[in-house]
Amino acid sequence: MSLSFHTYDPVTRRLDAAPGAIEAYPGGDVAVRHLEPASGRRPIAWNAGGALDFAALAQWVAFHQDADPVLVMPYLPSARGDHDATYDAQGVARLTAATGIRDVIAADPHSGAWAAAASAHGATVHSIGAAELIAASPLAEISWDGVIAPDKGAVDRAGAVANALGVTLLTAGKMRDPKTGALSGFTAPDGLGAGRFLLVDDICDGGGTFAGLAQAIGATEPAVELHLWVTHGLFTGRWRENLLTHFASITAANTSAGVDPDALPTEVRQVPLIGHVLSVLTEKEN
Repeated sequence: MSLSFHTYDPVTRRLDAAPGAIEAYPGGDVAVRHLEPASGRRPIAWNAGGALDFAALAQWVAFHQDADPVLVMPYLPSARGDHDATYDAQGVARLTAATGIRDVIAADPHSGAWAAAASAHGATVHSIGAAELIAASPLAEISWDGVIAPDKGAVDRAGAVANALGVTLLTAGKMRDPKTGALSGFTAPDGLGAGRFLLVDDICDGGGTFAGLAQAIGATEPAVELHLWVTHGLFTGRWRENLLTHFASITAANTSAGVDPDALPTEVRQVPLIGHVLSVLTEKEN
């Protein structure tokens, strides 16, 4: 878990570090200390990673309750669990809203389930979509022959990117074992021809799924040049072996508050999120 504290100045549109430290008593219970009033600025908490310290956030919100604090949480914890029997996404959204936070800024949520659950409990999620990030990046300057959605579940996201780039959307497919639910194969998009294509999705772990898709696409049309966009590049395990031989480039959002150049591996092109966050904060002031 990584929760950092900042303030936003609406005049200069700057995000600056703010005092505050997450400490713990000998028993392990969390205590947020050394906070100071925002003094005319908006308090911002920035959560990095896929877990959230609810106790620390609740204490920070309580301290700044009269200053309309905002939580920037690019990667919504458990958002991928929106269809799980344990309702992971919905549960974490309810817990987040229970801290008292009323505005959350997120990057390319996995689905609308997390935001819907948060809204039902008083918190609004302001989403920065993949299309918005890509349209303001060097990827928008490249001539594409199409955008590929990895499956039907990614059509809305990839379709928005295709519209932003002014190109055709193609949809690939995944086959699953009906008994276990495990992936058993991949299918290339219908209508695929030679050219340069951008495969778009929200999350990359080890990259095995993308490697399988790339192999299926290459077997169907060897003259395809594939590039990969993932908003949240976790890049775990054997991702290099899985991806570097199949994609001409890999691009992901740099979702760190300070645009840490080491936030992503050197092989990955970075698109900073911070400017988009500042735009959302500016709109909120108006």
